[in-house]
Amino acid sequence: MKPIRNIALLASVGMALATSSAMGAFTFTNGDLILGFQATGGLGVDKNVFFNLGAGTLSRNNPERGYLGNINTTLNTVFGANWYTRTDVWFGVVGNLNQQPAPGQASFGTRTPVDGDPSRTFYLSTAAASQGTGLLLPANAYAPASLGAAGTTLGGLEGILPALTTQGDNAAILDQTTQPTPWNNSWTKWNPTPGAAFETFTGGIQQNFGKATPSTFVDLQRVLSTNTGANPSGVVGGGTYETTFAIGSNGSITAIPEPAAAWLGGLGVLALFRRRRA
Repeated sequence: MKPIRNIALLASVGMALATSSAMGAFTFTNGDLILGFQATGGLGVDKNVFFNLGAGTLSRNNPERGYLGNINTTLNTVFGANWYTRTDVWFGVVGNLNQQPAPGQASFGTRTPVDGDPSRTFYLSTAAASQGTGLLLPANAYAPASLGAAGTTLGGLEGILPALTTQGDNAAILDQTTQPTPWNNSWTKWNPTPGAAFETFTGGIQQNFGKATPSTFVDLQRVLSTNTGANPSGVVGGGTYETTFAIGSNGSITAIPEPAAAWLGGLGVLALFRRRRA
């Protein structure tokens, strides 16, 4: 139970330090990770909630980013105060870097890698019972062409985000009733439950709430179409574990590494402490 207590501690510290943000346009940059929520029935079925988790490379380079925000107010508003106990409320994470070719280039996947991520690099979530326990995609599960097609589809969702307005907790709401045209590229549209996410990823990328734990988890995996220009290299067409996102029952969002990585990191700190004392 130690990891869960650590999550609660991180969330408490972050909430104490956080301040409310003024409402404004939802900020999104190509390559950012999108945290999306939907309900498959009941209150909120006609709405989506979004939160920007920052660039995928941030989580790749630093799996233990800690507290990232708290969106309990928005989740309460959209899905009700019982959102955490509802099994029909789902969430997931996705990010993709430049699926389109550079100007003058004839084919997909030819854009120069950005921060070690070649074109068509995907970041996808998978449901996990606890941090680091989600199933990773096997090598060659998705061909470059499939990743390119998924990137094009995801581009439709990404295109509607800057037109959304953030709430005081930095989450944004998409409403089918008042925004019917953007809804055609909604999280609900591209993440059928059950079904393939973005018409490509079989089995989807989501996790549902209603668990008997104080936090609900998804693992983040990095999927490469090629290792050419990739730094670090990874599993081509399959997933490499990067970090775990935990959604607390209080609405907190936390990025944590799998327990083994945290344990090894602790050993490194202990070794450094011992060297300094020597």
